[in-house]
Amino acid sequence: MKPLAEAIAAVGKPMFLHSVGEESSPKAMVARFSHNGGDFDIAASYIVRVTINLQDGVPVRHETGNDPPGSYIAAVCGVSVTPAHQRTQIVVRGKADVLQLYLRESFLEAAVEGQFSCQTVFNSHDSELRAAAVQIFVAATRGEPDDSLLLESGIHRIAARLLDPTSHGPIQPTRGGLARAAHRRVNDMITAALDDKSVASPTLDQLADAACLSVNHFIRAFHQQTGVTPHRHVVLRRLERGIALLKKPGKSVAEVADGVGFATSAHFVATFRRSIGVTPGAFQTALLS
Repeated sequence: MKPLAEAIAAVGKPMFLHSVGEESSPKAMVARFSHNGGDFDIAASYIVRVTINLQDGVPVRHETGNDPPGSYIAAVCGVSVTPAHQRTQIVVRGKADVLQLYLRESFLEAAVEGQFSCQTVFNSHDSELRAAAVQIFVAATRGEPDDSLLLESGIHRIAARLLDPTSHGPIQPTRGGLARAAHRRVNDMITAALDDKSVASPTLDQLADAACLSVNHFIRAFHQQTGVTPHRHVVLRRLERGIALLKKPGKSVAEVADGVGFATSAHFVATFRRSIGVTPGAFQTALLS
């Protein structure tokens, strides 16, 4: 694949490389790159590129098509998508560790049984995209008998999610929902509880009071804003923190579970597996391999 060859020329040999389908003409390629950043001009091609961040805190600027330039601070398991036939310029300032998926447009069209098109996405925290990306990451590195099936299932999952985001909840917050000040107060309350393990998660009454809404109105507005219920949002926030901690060498799954506020490691493992599709131990092994 020409886009993969261009990436190798720009940042060097990948930490690993895995092909899906016939080696002479693969349907998809999965590669992990570690590099020190730079300015990258990604040419338009027949490839949809999905990038999963494996390194926290890296500043990134981007410019795509006629969209205004943007920037973000990369988060572990944040997902970015560059559609086919679209030129994208990216500036990475700092050491990067990313998983790159190179997906042939024809493969994605076969996966969804129709014409495929998708939006540009940068540093998304969408839970479905993240879960599919983690599945692909584990399957591409582990080498167990069923991992080829898990890998292709993850790619089909990403294809379906990108093709019709409205059927799976918003990739980005929709219009409406909570007012900006109300959303900030609610987020601050949730973050404070996550930061202090001795503090229980806020109740619906407390969150609704912070938003100056009735409980029922708050639940509807919160779901419109985030695509999930308040409880699901808090669980996903805990899992996000767990994902970041799993990358730290020497951290056991039990220590990570305790660090992000789960009562037992068994509860953390079960929640992680139910939400992501693999165990935290499998993900940690892939990260540190």
